[in-house]
Amino acid sequence: MTFGLIDKLTNFLMPVEETEPPEHNGPSDRRASLKVHYPAALKVYIATPQTFDDVRACADCLKAHVAVLINFEDVDSVTQQRIGDFLNGVCVVTEGTTQRVSDTVTLYVPINVDVNKELYAYSVPTYVKRKKES
Repeated sequence: MTFGLIDKLTNFLMPVEETEPPEHNGPSDRRASLKVHYPAALKVYIATPQTFDDVRACADCLKAHVAVLINFEDVDSVTQQRIGDFLNGVCVVTEGTTQRVSDTVTLYVPINVDVNKELYAYSVPTYVKRKKES
C-alpha cells in the first residue's frame, strides 16, 4: 500500500493501534458488569440521656458511622459535661466532628458528613427623625 505524506504524518503523530476483536467463549462473556453507586443514606440517632450510662449506645452509633443528636435537657450540668467529653473523645478517635446546635442540643457526626451552619445577619434600617431647626 502506498501512503502519501499526509498519511505518513498522521500515522506518525497519531498511530493507529490494530487490535483483534475479543474472542467469545460463551454467553457469560457477553454480560457487562455494571455497578451503580448510590450515596449512603445518612442515619441519625436521636437520644435524650438521663444518666451517663445511657451514652454507650450513642458511642456505638458513632463507631458505626451513624450521626448522633443529643438533647441534654434531662441531665444536670456536671453529667452534661461528662457526656460531652466522652462523646468528643469518641469523635476524635473516629475522626468525626461535633457541632453545637443550641445550649442543650449537640450534633456528633461521623467522618464523611459535612455540617454547614449558616448564620444570617439581618440589618434593620433605622430612621432617625431630625428636628427641624427654626
